[in-house]
Amino acid sequence: MNTDNYKLRWDLILKKEIDYLSKKYPDIDVKNNYTSIINLLEENKLKSKIIVNKNEFIGYAYVMNSAEKKDRLYADVGFISNKKINEDRLKTFFDWLIDISKKEKKKILLNPIFNGNDATDKYLINVGFKKMIRKKMSINLENFTYKKLKTNYEKSGVKNVSESLYSDAEYESFKYSSDKFLFSNIREDRINSIKNLLNGEYGKIIEEASIILKNKGRIIAGILSTQISFDKAFIVSIFVKKEHRKKGTGKFLLFSVLNILKALAFKQAYLWVNNDNFARDFYLKSGFVFDDYPEEIIYYYK
Repeated sequence: MNTDNYKLRWDLILKKEIDYLSKKYPDIDVKNNYTSIINLLEENKLKSKIIVNKNEFIGYAYVMNSAEKKDRLYADVGFISNKKINEDRLKTFFDWLIDISKKEKKKILLNPIFNGNDATDKYLINVGFKKMIRKKMSINLENFTYKKLKTNYEKSGVKNVSESLYSDAEYESFKYSSDKFLFSNIREDRINSIKNLLNGEYGKIIEEASIILKNKGRIIAGILSTQISFDKAFIVSIFVKKEHRKKGTGKFLLFSVLNILKALAFKQAYLWVNNDNFARDFYLKSGFVFDDYPEEIIYYYK
């Protein structure tokens, strides 16, 4: 039996998933993050589907719009046990999700299926989802050796940066890469994302350690750093436009910022990188190592 948008106790349905994620990510208030989702589900304000077999609850799925990016949907799918997963049940959920995606002309983003297994990963790839693995990398700044570099490009800070020009340059740098899916196709959304970042969405911007490079007045590269704690910094954005790569520009940005962060008494800096991004090896050579923080797996359908 399949039921759409039926009055259910979603707090009970999602309890095991919430408990699992809370243990996996102890630094995140997972329970609080799910509170609004549960309320919306119980008020039937989100599209949802369940599978029940002979009065036994088997699995669930729901989908919601992104608050920041109007071109995408976020979905969640789970089963009470991986022993309850079969192709027909996966087809029930993903035919439904893909149909919504096509009707609304939006991308779907999905984290791994709760209680999923190798079969679920294979199924998602077979029906057209792409898989991205993002990993956290960190560097111990106390062991970082000062490296002073020069650049021929015009250098400026972010105090009076144009959010739209920064956003356009960043998007141009990634739009032909596997990282493109992280960016909305809607320019207004991308600009708002930069505004939110500069307004502290991921911590207070460290102005001294945020640099923009320009060539003939046009932004060609940038790096933004935020303060996460009194001695930890997050390099939340770093890009170099394609035509200006392999000229030491990325190295100048990264090493300049690491030098500044060390001088400001930060002990650690971290960033996230797509496992398929060529910059991963650059970060490794620069002294970053893979953090023990759980990797982020994202499936996306477009």
